[in-house]
Amino acid sequence: MDSIKKKIVIIGTALVLFFGALIAAKLGVFEKGNGKIEGLKEAATTVGDLEIPEEAVIVGVGEATHGNAEFQELKLSVLKKLGSEGTCRAILFEMPVADGDMLNAYVHGEGDVASAEDAVGQLMYPLYDTKQMAALLDWMKAENEGKSYSESYCIFGIDPQGADEPDPNAPSFEEDPNAYSDYRDDCMVRNLKNLLSIEKERGYNRVMVTAHNGHLCKGNSDGFGTITFGQKLSDEFGDGYFVIGTDFYNANVNINTAGKYGDEYERANHEFCSSDPLAMHAKDFNGEVYALDFTKITDEDSELYKTVHSEMFMGLIGEGFNENWYTYKSYRAKVVPADKYDAVVYYYEANPIEPIHH
Repeated sequence: MDSIKKKIVIIGTALVLFFGALIAAKLGVFEKGNGKIEGLKEAATTVGDLEIPEEAVIVGVGEATHGNAEFQELKLSVLKKLGSEGTCRAILFEMPVADGDMLNAYVHGEGDVASAEDAVGQLMYPLYDTKQMAALLDWMKAENEGKSYSESYCIFGIDPQGADEPDPNAPSFEEDPNAYSDYRDDCMVRNLKNLLSIEKERGYNRVMVTAHNGHLCKGNSDGFGTITFGQKLSDEFGDGYFVIGTDFYNANVNINTAGKYGDEYERANHEFCSSDPLAMHAKDFNGEVYALDFTKITDEDSELYKTVHSEMFMGLIGEGFNENWYTYKSYRAKVVPADKYDAVVYYYEANPIEPIHH
């Protein structure tokens, strides 16, 4: 009997180790990226202390995923920062224009929406049906009380998706995803430029725009068009476009399930590890978050400069989850961070959004 018990213990232990190794591999625990990076602590800063260049008329704030609370909270932090500097009173979202108009009416005390939570519940997509978005709206509404429209904070949607009258000449996403993404980004550029002109007439020289990292980053990005929204802004505005990306090391992400739409719409939480060595080091900072401004890392001989100008994995998660994401690790992309962003806010852990009405 003792020998049988020993065999059972050995087999049980082996199974635990085997499945533990599978889970660790799935989450990227064995990936490279645990060494200290010389100069990182000295260069790291907080979001509040990031210095936005005076020439930047467009400040992009990206999100590595649509389904994490921290990335939504960051939008309000940056808007408060820009607002306190007196240069910006408008935030532009990757959301349908009509949704933006409805939210803008709410923050100005207009329309028939009773509360911020009611407002986010009426959005076409549930990505911003969250308490973080409601908090942003309530802050804007409170700031606008007693102010004229020219002094107020505004919120706009710039995404052609979800338009009441879709463009019949728009490419089909199903037939050519890249052509559709290029068309979509072109529309967002035009909408942004129109709103920037309006804001300048109101006396503000910049706008803040927020969208997925895959749209706002410079260069190209698989699944987000051959030339990204961010690259188009960079081509036209040069140093007038300053983009802040985000990344996580570990994240529990709320994502729509592929194929589950309409009456069967479904969202669920999934865990990922980006294996980003810079995000891994966020655990060494207060609150396990820090910001890094690549434009200020100029010593080409330093380890930090070489690191941020080298290829590494960064998290890049959209919507429509399926298990192949784990098989092919398509939840991350190998990029050179300093080529894609001017700065990045790194989180060691990111927590899922909790849609209020879905």
